[in-house]
Amino acid sequence: MLKFLIRCVFFIAGVALILDVLLPIRTEQLRVDQHTSQTQTDQRSTRSGDGRWADTSYKIHLIGGTLSSCSVGYSVYAMLRDGDSIEVQSTKIFQMCTRIMREGEQIDHYKHWKWFALLGGAMLIAVGIGWLKGDDDGDNNGISIRFG
Repeated sequence: MLKFLIRCVFFIAGVALILDVLLPIRTEQLRVDQHTSQTQTDQRSTRSGDGRWADTSYKIHLIGGTLSSCSVGYSVYAMLRDGDSIEVQSTKIFQMCTRIMREGEQIDHYKHWKWFALLGGAMLIAVGIGWLKGDDDGDNNGISIRFG
């Protein structure tokens, strides 16, 4: 019974991802309210000389519409100032920012988000209906694909 419920969750998540691609994009005129950044460090990795690495995520918070924030890269984070008026295109279900424009100039654009969402949605649906499944026995760990 638990496997059935988990497969239903995968199927519903896959359908939601595909619907997010198929529904029209929302375009809003918003104002940048504030900037936040969060740095996470990992003690186990050895990317830098001291055995730690840091990963910083940047977010701009928005007012004046239904979208409240966007995750952006550092260049966009540094380019936009509090109070700037911007046009943001986002998806309707997951509210992912796909394009940011200021005064007609494109500042940020995620080009391949549709392909990643479609591929992820198709994989989740395949898991949900049993075409793509993990092996339950201990000898063969991994993912197998079943056709038919």
